[in-house]
Amino acid sequence: MRILVNAVSAKMGGASTYLRGLVRECARLTEHEFIWYVPPGAGEVFRNCPAHFSIVTTSAGSLRTLRRLYWDQVTFRKIVRETSPDLVFSTGNFAVLSCPARQVLLVTQSVPFCAVWLKEVFPRKPLLSRLETRLRRWLICLSAKRADVVMTPTRAMLEDLGRFVALDARRTLVNPFGVEPPSSCLAPAPCQETLIGADPSGAVRLSYVSLYAEHKNLNTLLKAMPVLNRSPARRFFLKTTANPGWEGAKWACTHEEDLALAAKPGVAQWVQFVGPFGGRRTRAIYRGSDIFVFPSIAESFGLPLAEAMSFGLPVVAADTPVNREICCEAAVYFRPMDADDLAEAVRRVSEDASLRERLGCEGRRIARERFRWDEHVRRILAVAESASGGERCCAA
Repeated sequence: MRILVNAVSAKMGGASTYLRGLVRECARLTEHEFIWYVPPGAGEVFRNCPAHFSIVTTSAGSLRTLRRLYWDQVTFRKIVRETSPDLVFSTGNFAVLSCPARQVLLVTQSVPFCAVWLKEVFPRKPLLSRLETRLRRWLICLSAKRADVVMTPTRAMLEDLGRFVALDARRTLVNPFGVEPPSSCLAPAPCQETLIGADPSGAVRLSYVSLYAEHKNLNTLLKAMPVLNRSPARRFFLKTTANPGWEGAKWACTHEEDLALAAKPGVAQWVQFVGPFGGRRTRAIYRGSDIFVFPSIAESFGLPLAEAMSFGLPVVAADTPVNREICCEAAVYFRPMDADDLAEAVRRVSEDASLRERLGCEGRRIARERFRWDEHVRRILAVAESASGGERCCAA
């Protein structure tokens, strides 16, 4: 089977992590041919490229909305005709509206469909940005209508999408992403150890792995830090890759506010911004943490949640449908925009060793059983091989 993968938007963040996991699994499937369209920076993902892979790099994923629309609907459509694949897998939310081949569309753009983001952040955006968000949402909905199968990594994401576009359940696929397990499953999980801080000495080590963006809700986490550190009896130190000082963060309407908050006394000495980066350096953050905190309000899946659980970390997460679907009973939840509630949830986990152990063990079990790359790719191939195709409902 020949599969053409449009992954031109996988430049960084969760999209890049997804591409890395997808490529790793597809490299094992030597009975199929894969043609990958990827951004220029994705070259490292294809190191030691197998013989059944063809890679084409393009900067189409960095184009503005209208120019990207032309690339998807004209340029890429010609590519589909020339390559004659058995399946087109579009990973970046936009489909070829009149595709010459069967097409699976992966929708992961949660922000334009998230009720909390639309209420809390969207009104603060500049007019041009609000118009672009509406246009992007309309294009995603139109793409979802025209694709043979619409795939989302969680049912909550599918339901959010369904509030804006009517989809036939027989051509939808809920397909959770995989997660790479820790390299040494014999190492003791953080939840099984006494909390021993190192940043600074004696502090409970919190981590938040994410690329900085408005919907990542760093603001609420930063506001919680002085609340957590009111008592000298137990201190809390946060290490995060959600870095508002990162050059790419300047587009966010929360950027300046978060920078100012991060510089305040009571916050600055208890927070370390690193990255953004991925791979081994990110995994080192998990290994050096006692509690993983995830305040993000808009996710389609939340790969860092699955990664943190695979390391056995107890999780404190914003109470959203996606976060609950991923973590289930492996997390303690807080009201998404409530810094005091976040602080209370973190404090509760830090003070209860049995709770930490239960959360960590349940998280490892969920990650091991539910988030597997081989199962994720198998479901995609099953769609391609099915004679009835979009006439059936697929769900994880």
